[in-house]
Formats: sequence, C-alpha cells, structure tokens
Amino acid sequence: MHSSSSSLVIVAAVMGCIARSCAFVLAPKHLMTKKVSESIHDHGTVLWLSNDDDDDAIDISITDNKMMGGGIRDKSFLEREIELISRLDPDHADNNAEYSDLQNQELVVSELWTIWYGERGPLNEQRLRSIEETLGDPSQWENVEQKYMELINEQCKSDGESKLNLCNWVEPANRLATLLYLMGRLKESKTWCEAILEAKPWHIGALSGIVMVCVQLRDEEGATKYIQMGLPNLSMEMRSARKAWVEKNVEIATEQLLQLQSSNEIYEKISKAFSKEIVSTDDDNSSSWQ
Repeated sequence: MHSSSSSLVIVAAVMGCIARSCAFVLAPKHLMTKKVSESIHDHGTVLWLSNDDDDDAIDISITDNKMMGGGIRDKSFLEREIELISRLDPDHADNNAEYSDLQNQELVVSELWTIWYGERGPLNEQRLRSIEETLGDPSQWENVEQKYMELINEQCKSDGESKLNLCNWVEPANRLATLLYLMGRLKESKTWCEAILEAKPWHIGALSGIVMVCVQLRDEEGATKYIQMGLPNLSMEMRSARKAWVEKNVEIATEQLLQLQSSNEIYEKISKAFSKEIVSTDDDNSSSWQ
C-alpha cells in the first residue's frame, strides 16, 4: 500500500465480521502522518487496505506461564493455528498451487477467524456471534459491552484468580476492543488490543485494529511500532520479511503449544489424584456405616 493513496478502506477481515451494514469514519487524513504512511509503505504491512475515491477521510467498513489456568484445554486448535500461520508463507508446500498467493492467503485467514471464534466450542461461538448481531444499534452498545465482559470473565478467568488469561479465548476481547473503538474509548481499546497481542502476536485483526486506534490517538510512535509488527504483504520485495514474520510467530505459537501440553499434563495428574482421593474417602465412609 502506497502512501500516495487517496484514502484507505480497512476491510472487514481485519477486524472480523461484526456488523454487516455499518460503516464509520476512522480518522481524517491529516491524522495519518507522513511517518506513519511511510512506515506502511516501507514495511509493506498487510492491513487489508484498498484505495477509495473519497479524499476527506479514511473509512472503515464493518461487515461482518500463559497457558496455565482454566483447566485442560484442547490443543488441536493451537496445532491447527500453527499450521495456518506456516501457510502464510506463500511458498509453503501445503498451499494450493492452482491458486494465486492472494487466494491462498484469503483461505488461510478465513480459517484463522473460524478458529478464533470457535476455539471454546460451538455453543460459546454462537453466544459470541449472537452478541455481535446487536452491534449495528448504538443504543445497545452498553449492554453489548457488559455481555462481552461476562463472556471474557467466564472463559478467561480461573476460580480464585483476578487476572485474565486471554490465551483461553481472545476473540471476545477482540470484539470488545472493536466496540470500545466504535464508542470512542480509544485508550481502553488500545489496552485490550495490547493484551490480545500478548496472547496471540499473530492476531491480524488486533494488529490492524491497534494501528487504527493509534492513528486516532495521534500516537505516531505506537502506529509505527504496530505497523512493523504486522504481516508483510505478498509483494516480491517483502518476501523475505514475510517469511521472517511467519517463522517468528510459528516459533512463539509452538512455545505456547509446549506450555499448553505441560499444563494439560499437570491438570490430568491433579484430576486423577483428586479422583483417587474421593474414591478412597468414599470407601472409608462406606465401611464406617456398616
């Protein structure tokens, strides 16, 4: 994406499909400083951006030990994420040779969104999507915020712990960050984006979203930082940078997988020991009543 573009439209895939018919102004063009624009151009970061004929604004179209806590988790989702992150390398052997690099990227990104929505099971995914259905009505936003927080606390907080573990499920937090952006609560939105990226540095929605927030906050340093963290585009000039991004995030995700496996093993041992203790206690009590 070149800095000479008349304006930028940030497409739904970046922020997730949250309200199919809604669009709103992200920021006046003068907020996109020369340094930030040059950073987008030089780094070649994928923000799912395209040209638009409107010269007055940058529009956003809305369409649609970390592993510890929360009990045993299904590691298959993270394993699949690692496979998909790997396939963001356009030269990956598992990509469809009959498709263009862009088509392969779209398939991978689509499945990543499916995982992020569904990694806590179909019932929780339906709850999350049901909340989103009311996002088109600003009068419902306060209620939507409360529902997102309820879902986050339920899924990302262990009994007796006050700190959230977004590794359990980042997508409700990503939806909340988007809502806070819409509500103009930019600093809160940025805080949530930062927490999401701590849990999943490869979350392309949060990576794009936090750039948008920084632009609105006139935080040039922050915008530049997160542009440089983003997924480099598919151009030949950015090929090496994109491969490096993939390798780095595969390494981070693989380390998380090892932590998750270790955490699950600990919980399994504790659960088995606790079950044996209950059986032993029941046997003792049964004998005492005879």
